[in-house]
Amino acid sequence: MENKDKIYGNQYESDNAFTKKARLLQSMYRVEIGEEEGVGPTKASKHKYGNMISGGEVSGKNFLMKEIFEYAKKRVAEKSKNETIDGFRLFNNLLSSQPMAFNMFYPLMLLLKQDSAVVTLAVRSVFRNFPVFEVTEIGLEFIPTPIENYTNDKSAMDAYIRFVDNKGGKYIIAIETKYTDVLGVNEASRCEEQKQMLVDTGLFSQDFEELLMGGKVKLTQIYRNLLLTERYRMVEGLKDSYSVVLSPKDHPSTEEEIKSVTKYLKPEFAYKLSAVSLEDFVDTMIQYLPEYYAHVYERFRGRYLEFGKIF
Repeated sequence: MENKDKIYGNQYESDNAFTKKARLLQSMYRVEIGEEEGVGPTKASKHKYGNMISGGEVSGKNFLMKEIFEYAKKRVAEKSKNETIDGFRLFNNLLSSQPMAFNMFYPLMLLLKQDSAVVTLAVRSVFRNFPVFEVTEIGLEFIPTPIENYTNDKSAMDAYIRFVDNKGGKYIIAIETKYTDVLGVNEASRCEEQKQMLVDTGLFSQDFEELLMGGKVKLTQIYRNLLLTERYRMVEGLKDSYSVVLSPKDHPSTEEEIKSVTKYLKPEFAYKLSAVSLEDFVDTMIQYLPEYYAHVYERFRGRYLEFGKIF
């Protein structure tokens, strides 16, 4: 590893095995694109890491297309008071899941304007169990407003896909994108209102209310994501909604995080929360999208998912 540190920059000793691989892969990508090692994970940090670049606000090197970079700059410039977009992380942290989400979904946002039929076909192929007839909208970093009408906190969808079924019924897929992130064991402070909202969705078994209100089950991020999706469905009058976690197939905690919630869902609502691997999603995009866009996802796969490079 010492030689690798010399070539690929500082790594982080406390990383778990999976994060260690991902950080090194992003460090290798930084070297491939000819960028110097930057400080991180925040602007005020003193240490340099192999997965950080500097000046990404100008170079756009954290993004796979110039258009994605332009969109990222626009989102940072127009950030609302409730949005949690961190410009430094978005532009300079190669390991962060936020720029990864932009790299994954903005190409689909562009293509949807040009050829909605091919995007619909690709999305339908990823989410085979959902009644996708036509994709109508795709978005990133979405906090429905006014927040008082939804979850009354800063919960956001990393990405979303809206579609209609063959009878015109409206749906949403709310997506949590993860690279090395863990969905968290921490509970937000002052969340009694959100706990009650979660119980009021009617999705959970009877004993869940007692466990949640008694503090035996924490209102962690995965629950808040599901709550936001359900509140959005209810307020917007959608026919149905789905929460999906999108992460690498070897991610160490996604499966357990999903199970920790689905075990409390009523059986008829177990479909509400599921996981899709990044590999399956990206491979499907490569298979179905036109050549120009397929190449973007090939580069995405090479950058984020070809862990075999590091052995």
